Amino acid sequence: MMGIHNPQTPHRIVPRAARLALWLSIGALVAPTGYCQTPQHELNSPGNAAARDDPAITAITQAFQDEDVSVRQAAVLALREVGPKAKAATAALAKLLRDPDGYVRLDAAHTLGRLGPVGVPCLTELLSDLDPRVRKLAVQTLQQIGPEANAAVKALAERLHDEDASVRQAAVLALREMGRSSRAAAAALAERLRDPDGYVRLDAAHTLERMGPEVLPSLADVLRDIDPRVRELAVQTVREIEKEAVSGVGKDAP
Repeated sequence: MMGIHNPQTPHRIVPRAARLALWLSIGALVAPTGYCQTPQHELNSPGNAAARDDPAITAITQAFQDEDVSVRQAAVLALREVGPKAKAATAALAKLLRDPDGYVRLDAAHTLGRLGPVGVPCLTELLSDLDPRVRKLAVQTLQQIGPEANAAVKALAERLHDEDASVRQAAVLALREMGRSSRAAAAALAERLRDPDGYVRLDAAHTLERMGPEVLPSLADVLRDIDPRVRELAVQTVREIEKEAVSGVGKDAP
């Protein structure tokens, strides 16, 4: 509809509604290559092969790049309903964590989290994004995936030193959900008991408490810290670890 400039006119609303209906009616998606490396066995699965042969896939992937935010968001929400074929859209979906619209970013993150470990390589790359909002969202999505994202433990441990406190806190909470593999980050978590942000310190302590007696050696250094507040928090963490171990909770903790 060329020549129409007023966004309030019905003429603009009609094509928008038509595009929304199109994206919401499509039942499969596929991602373009060249962004991040999804595991090869996932890419070669019969479901993904069928998705790549469907012309509708190309159309819905293009919707992720639509100039209209409502179309991009509708495409993301539609992906949640298509079942296993949605994994073919992992890389394109991960790109939307950089979308200028906050709602699109959040919906993309939640949808990516539902796809499981197939999204971990893309999310791991986003952990080093220049925008702290993107880094935080990638961390939170890995937390949503949980233990199946344990391949990202090392990268999450690196985010414990992020310049942004909210990213550091998110990394602490994500490691709490990674299962036993998160114990590899125990030393880095213990260092967060010295964090200048109080919320990060407390969350680091609680995360260490859930890891069991195996992480006690990692606390040795902070127990000798020059700051009495750090030493006190370290002592409290040791106490809680021992309490859980005695009660048997620590044996089953991640």
